[in-house]
Amino acid sequence: MGYDMYIHDPMTDEEEAAHRRAREAFDTAVRERDGLPQTLPQYQDAKRRLDAARARMEKEGRSTELSKMVIEAGEEMRHLAVSHPGYEAAQQKVDAAYEALQATDVSYFRLNIHGMGVYRMVMDALGMLVTGYPQPSFPELPDGVTWEDIEAADEEANPETGDGLPVKAAAAVYVKELNAHLAWHPEPASGIAAHKLGSNDGWLVTPAEIEAALAAYRTHSAPQVMTLLGAALGDEDDSHSYWIEWITYLERARVRGGFIVR
Repeated sequence: MGYDMYIHDPMTDEEEAAHRRAREAFDTAVRERDGLPQTLPQYQDAKRRLDAARARMEKEGRSTELSKMVIEAGEEMRHLAVSHPGYEAAQQKVDAAYEALQATDVSYFRLNIHGMGVYRMVMDALGMLVTGYPQPSFPELPDGVTWEDIEAADEEANPETGDGLPVKAAAAVYVKELNAHLAWHPEPASGIAAHKLGSNDGWLVTPAEIEAALAAYRTHSAPQVMTLLGAALGDEDDSHSYWIEWITYLERARVRGGFIVR
């Protein structure tokens, strides 16, 4: 559980290409790591025994015993993989490739429930949030309109509507109302509306909100921010560096249509 955030506008072609290359490198590292034990005679023997037992039990309809045997065999094979002399280096390569993959996904940022709670508290103390306003209610779904109708009408969720599904006029109107509701914030924007960082309902944090939040952030010195983070997070590993990544993410989202909270 947590908060997954996505910048509204798509990555550039160059960013997409870099992310694709990082994905390919990660997949290659995983395949190389997972292929290590297959060169061991013990692994080949265990696999032959597993395949023979699986074929026999499937033929005899012994599904319960088969499930237990598969689990036990899987544990044996995992032990063989971890004990392979090249496993540690291969796993380090996988870890490095995964970090590189995350670094190239510049449209995404994640906070778990605890982390978002801490960031809300720190951002509020820094004047980056707007609180204490009456929040409008979600628009009600029109009679005779289903969520399938909404998905068909939402051009962002389903850009190709020529799939045989008719788009109801009422659904199209509702999508506009819903998107306006998800983007709403108190005017004039003086920070990020706090409710948008309090649930993952698809809120759009707008560029105007981010601009105001960053302007408030810049009125504080680095020591002030670090003191707040230290009081909130203590000595948690990488807490300060991740906060800097968050501010960098906000800077990027500010010029790319904002970000969506899911």
